[in-house]
Amino acid sequence: MAWSIHHVNLEAKDVRRAAAFYTEILGMRETPWAFPKSRGYLPGDPDKLALLGDGRDGHSGLHLIAPDKEFAKRNDLAFNPSVGGHVAFQVDDLDAVIGRLRAAGIAHSVTGEFAIPGLRHVYLEDPEGNLIEINGRV
Repeated sequence: MAWSIHHVNLEAKDVRRAAAFYTEILGMRETPWAFPKSRGYLPGDPDKLALLGDGRDGHSGLHLIAPDKEFAKRNDLAFNPSVGGHVAFQVDDLDAVIGRLRAAGIAHSVTGEFAIPGLRHVYLEDPEGNLIEINGRV
């Protein structure tokens, strides 16, 4: 199975302060966030969400998000990607991954095109309790 790291999501209590650090001190570039038409609840306010793109596509790179304890509930997810941070992998066959998760009895949440145009998402925890996101093309 082919895979790559798509993005790293960091919790940021002050998104603008964190974004300023990454842009002004580390030299990254903040890019606009494009939302899919079918998105769930995602904060559109730049004080709640920032993207520091790596230039590969419109959403890969570093994501900064304000923690929202109700995010998972509002989006009917078993895991909350806005709290504690996570890494997101992109795979070439998301359905195969979902099949293996189901066969192994591993709890996970599957979304349609939710946060990033053109991608479906799966959220789960690894055996050490680290939240991970796995993405595949729609």
